[in-house]
Amino acid sequence: MGSVGQFLIGVVVQMVSLAISTVVVVGLFWRRITVGKQFFQVKARPTPPSILNDPQWGTHTYMNLKEQGIKLHYVEAGDPQNPLILFVHGFPECWFSWRHQLKHFSKNFWVVAVDMRGYGNSDKPSKTSQYNTDLLVQDLRHFVIALGKDKCTLVAHDWGAVLAWRLVSLYPELFSSHISLNGPHPTAFTKCLRQSFKQIFMSWYVFFFQTPLVPELVIRAQDLKVLEKMFRGNNNNVEAFPDDVIEAYKYYYSQKGALTPPINYYRNIKFGELHQVYPKIKVPTLIIWGTEDLALSKSIPKLSAEECESCDVKFVEGASHWVQQDNPDMVNALIDQYIDLHHGQKFY
Repeated sequence: MGSVGQFLIGVVVQMVSLAISTVVVVGLFWRRITVGKQFFQVKARPTPPSILNDPQWGTHTYMNLKEQGIKLHYVEAGDPQNPLILFVHGFPECWFSWRHQLKHFSKNFWVVAVDMRGYGNSDKPSKTSQYNTDLLVQDLRHFVIALGKDKCTLVAHDWGAVLAWRLVSLYPELFSSHISLNGPHPTAFTKCLRQSFKQIFMSWYVFFFQTPLVPELVIRAQDLKVLEKMFRGNNNNVEAFPDDVIEAYKYYYSQKGALTPPINYYRNIKFGELHQVYPKIKVPTLIIWGTEDLALSKSIPKLSAEECESCDVKFVEGASHWVQQDNPDMVNALIDQYIDLHHGQKFY
């Protein structure tokens, strides 16, 4: 796409972003007037809740990536002599979103759940440009290499999955298998946007997150109430997301400087380059998809599979976007079966 086309797309994105943000701002400040000055206050949480340090999840560790100039936090469990499974989270999560998988797979694998740049206890650079997608992909590549295995199984969700699709496309030699949970291949997402006005409306938040400051205010409101609403959804799924789990996420996002970095992932989307072509995925791939995702269309898994040489698609009926937390037993069973198929050994 030429420079004129990219400029026009940029103008349209800014106009849509401004329109959405204007509506949101009016609503926010009306609620601020009715609720009072405490509306934007976030409770101080100086100490991690006990659930984050529960030893059943694993050991908290850090890795300095000198080439990237970044320190990443991760939780690991299991025997490092066993095959490696790397788990990569999405927005607005952290390593903790893989707690059920860490516990389950540590019996037979070395499992690692990383906090990506800007999340959890990993470093949080201050500049928006430091969350460029290419930079984030390289974080993961260097992290995988530093873990010291010839190959690993990569399991990723949401934004982590978006990066993982690029990673396995560009560096297939690092991975024995790839499992994507409710996260679109970039080409598939672009196709879906072109084919479906519904997906454009479902993606309203992507445009909203282009706005400075306002998204941070929305997340801050009523002591991070939006996190509870996002995870529990319209059905108020307290069973999958009890109060202590919600509080774990609120702890991370209540820390100084924690709100802006995850949103900067969205602010680095290059809308004029969404047509970019990626090499066909050679790594054997499994797509696991919660059918009740409110942000991503059910047509995306099929479109993503078309970008792979070998791909299976499994739907988890009734599960939301947060599929590995909504129905961990089903997700774990599907991963077990797929790894068994590609490692030729039963681990479950």
